[in-house]
Amino acid sequence: MVKVLVLGSKEYPFGTNKGDDPIPSGGMETYVDDLAPELSKLCELVIMTRKFRGTKKLEKKGNITVCRVPWLKGKWLRNPSFNFASFVSSIGFMKDVDIIYSNGIISGLVALKLGKLFGKKTVYRPAGIGFLQYRFPLKQALFALERFVLKRSSVVIFHSEGEKKNAQNHFGLKLRHGHAILTGFPVDKFSRKGSGLKKSMGIGNETVITTIARFVPVKGLDYMLKACSRLKGKFKILMVGSGPEEEMLVKLVRGMGMEKDVIFTGFRHDIPDILGMTDIYVISSFSEGLPTSLLEAMAAGNACVVTDIGLPVDHMKTGLVVMPRNMQALRNDIQSLVDDPALRKKLGENAVKFVSENCTQKMAARKHMDIFSKLVGR
Repeated sequence: MVKVLVLGSKEYPFGTNKGDDPIPSGGMETYVDDLAPELSKLCELVIMTRKFRGTKKLEKKGNITVCRVPWLKGKWLRNPSFNFASFVSSIGFMKDVDIIYSNGIISGLVALKLGKLFGKKTVYRPAGIGFLQYRFPLKQALFALERFVLKRSSVVIFHSEGEKKNAQNHFGLKLRHGHAILTGFPVDKFSRKGSGLKKSMGIGNETVITTIARFVPVKGLDYMLKACSRLKGKFKILMVGSGPEEEMLVKLVRGMGMEKDVIFTGFRHDIPDILGMTDIYVISSFSEGLPTSLLEAMAAGNACVVTDIGLPVDHMKTGLVVMPRNMQALRNDIQSLVDDPALRKKLGENAVKFVSENCTQKMAARKHMDIFSKLVGR
């Protein structure tokens, strides 16, 4: 059976970080958490992740071995320290590993080094085009590193053909070794149903507009809030998540006099219920891979408005697509959905059909396994 080393997920399984790291896990961890159980039916997995209080350093369940490594706390230390410890700990597994599967740029570099030292094939999954959110000189350094990893990995897995196309344009690469696999997740878990949350949040018959994200510049959340500042009609905006921009966003809402319209919920564990009461889901990012929250919103039958950054949304069929940073276009599309419940219903139903047919965990695992098998000639 093919054995795959998985790098880059800072928390596995989800829920093991019980306050040790105040920065919540994101899409990278969600992706691995959803994929691993189904993929482990087809191959063996060794998952490198962080050691939290109350967890075992080494744990095996079925075809999944979890190796938890030490790490240093802090925004700028947590990722490098985790990846360095992962590199050291991975050496002990390399004799039996066939493929190294990395998630994100730093783990991609670790994978290339391990692959070169031990003669192993490497599969890289970018976490969006991350360098865009930083400033000089970090932006230029990350651009060079990302391009390096993209060129030298045996295979690159993108979330969609749109993401692959964007990467080729940004980095000036053809990426013939690039493949698109839509994220697999438990679609049925997000089947739309009534939610008792509305009353507890003080929401009546208003149209509910939701975004779920880390509050960081690349998400364009200030653009979204400014776009919504002139909306007409009754609506509530749910800002689900947290991050370094939270204080700025709260001040922005206050400055626009929108305190009654916007609810900052913080980090939530009841996302199916949040999406179950949502009417319109918005992604205003300047760059993304494929946020799992978008697919979850589609599975919940939300009408989605997203920026044109390579996401698998078909304009006027499974959602509405606008150019990044175009505040007026974003406002117009959100307003059209506030005004037109029938359009919301149509887009939501089409979105449910799309994810049900294309985004199950079983489909994603099978496509990964096809690539792994070809790489090792089995």
